Amino acid sequence: MAPADHERALLPKETNPLKPSTHNVQQLFEQAVRYTVPLYQRPYVWDEEHQWAPLWDDVMTLLDRQASDGLSSTWTHFLGALVLEQEKTMPGEIPQFIVIDGQQRLTTLQLLLAATADALAEVGAADDSALLRELILNNPKKAKGVDRFKVWPTNANRSAFQLVMEPSAAPTLAAAAGLIPAAYKYFRSQALAFLMDSDEENETERDEDVIDGILAGGDDFESRGERSQILRITMCELLKVVSITLEPDDNAQVIFETLNARGTPLLALDLVKNAVFSLVVRQVVEAIVDGLYSEVWQPELEQEYWRDEVRQGRLFRPRGELFLMHWLTMKLERTISATELFPTFRTAVLSNDTDAGALIRELCDDAAVMRSFDNQPTGSFEDVFFRRFRPLDAGTFFPVVLLLFRSAQITVDRRRRALRILESFLARRALMRLTAKNYNRLVPRLIVAIRKDLEHADDALFSAISGGEGEISRWPEDEEFEDWIRNYGVYGVVGQPRLIMALAAVEASLYSEKTDMPSLAEGLSLEHLMPQGWEEHWSLPGQLDANERKAAADERNRRLHRLGNLTIVTQALNASLSNGPWAAKRSGLNAHSKLLLNSRLGDYEEWTDHAIDERGAFLARRLLEIWPGPSNPVWTTGSSH
Repeated sequence: MAPADHERALLPKETNPLKPSTHNVQQLFEQAVRYTVPLYQRPYVWDEEHQWAPLWDDVMTLLDRQASDGLSSTWTHFLGALVLEQEKTMPGEIPQFIVIDGQQRLTTLQLLLAATADALAEVGAADDSALLRELILNNPKKAKGVDRFKVWPTNANRSAFQLVMEPSAAPTLAAAAGLIPAAYKYFRSQALAFLMDSDEENETERDEDVIDGILAGGDDFESRGERSQILRITMCELLKVVSITLEPDDNAQVIFETLNARGTPLLALDLVKNAVFSLVVRQVVEAIVDGLYSEVWQPELEQEYWRDEVRQGRLFRPRGELFLMHWLTMKLERTISATELFPTFRTAVLSNDTDAGALIRELCDDAAVMRSFDNQPTGSFEDVFFRRFRPLDAGTFFPVVLLLFRSAQITVDRRRRALRILESFLARRALMRLTAKNYNRLVPRLIVAIRKDLEHADDALFSAISGGEGEISRWPEDEEFEDWIRNYGVYGVVGQPRLIMALAAVEASLYSEKTDMPSLAEGLSLEHLMPQGWEEHWSLPGQLDANERKAAADERNRRLHRLGNLTIVTQALNASLSNGPWAAKRSGLNAHSKLLLNSRLGDYEEWTDHAIDERGAFLARRLLEIWPGPSNPVWTTGSSH
């Protein structure tokens, strides 16, 4: 167990400060009992490097103490704490406890006991094996079916756990994958090595032939019997936990949140799951709860996709956190910071009157909608929108996009028109380097406006977004946008992904519906047509004196970084073109670039300052059509194309 999960300290019995509230393993499991891990908790995640191997090292330390001090040794090992909530049971029924915290520890203890019991059985220590088995399974005369198991893990682990916990599980686990079978095999291997006093490497998955060889020879039975007894006593009596059982008035949910708010890997989405399923357990029967988890929550929000980290702004966050942030912003019509996700969900969304089942379905449906943003049909309107949206780094607007996609009242045509309005607003502002600092206040206003008239979401969005004034929220008009594209040096000022996106948008606009458009693959880069080091091959026009030459050079340098002097090519072609003369560049573009944007450059015998201006004007006209401004008649006609 890693230091963050338990105290790796061996304490003399008489000085153990936790003694008043500690239980050894035998005391924890010897009575008929059921410790159930709720389905809404995380599956088993402990592994060899961080938990199993350190735990076995601690067991070996205790065994060494027994060897040196005998059974009079006063050393024990503290594994950590369990927090339990006792359920109401009828007289004569097996006591039932819900595991609020410590499920990883409790599950590992059972795997350790099962693996050791099987190892003891293999070396002929049947009595010691049977004594450990009594700590795993309830008396079959009292408990049937899965009630036999003293510990019952969360849904995701139950089949593997049941397989492992059956007596002599090893032969059936040779090909079993997953952390639970791996933990069993690791502990069984280590226990056998100790019992046989083997010098073999203690590999996690010891070859069965090697184990058979160890069993065929080694110590005599008396020595093996001593080792068996010491191992069994160590497992039963020298491993200890603190067991805390909540009082009837204690709020188990608040305690769970407190215990898991200390920098652990739990996400806000994990806490949301725990809270919403805690509520649904109180509202419906268990069979319905299991169905909500296995058929609704697990297929969507348990996907590893939601734990993958992606960039938004300057930070990387798990997708699940970003989804929850965008979902809450959309739901509550106010911006929610990443640090306030779960507290906001608990106070503003969840209450005792909430239909928890409906909320679970809503969360999962909306998560599926947001996940679909990464998997739109290639070449579709939506695919093109998201390919352009990402370089704009406008993640703040995802709540608006989510609302547009998840609302059944919005038709496809009106949604697409709304997306085009949003894209034009964001693209113009991004290419002109207008500030994004007010977007977190703008987004809630847009959500409110759209929600007031979902059937006309596009018109509502247009009215709200076109009314902005000043640098922080205005939608640039055509004249200003065209002037910027034609006359300002954007290279080095506007992010390269945005410039590549803009040029790719122009490329797409050059294809008719009858023309096959090539896929603009990832990895395109910007290329200066007239290179930044132009002096060697690109002479200035006319006979100029020194002052005129300096003025002409300054004017050329200002043109170098304008959009009219930039194009998109592959990385390999970019490197080959370098600072060569125009004839070589034009030849390279004609030979290796299939983009229409570059084929048009073949019309220029020379690439001059005038050519840069001419191409800049062409690109500006195209971008005005791709991203119409707020005064463009296209918006008043209601066109979505």
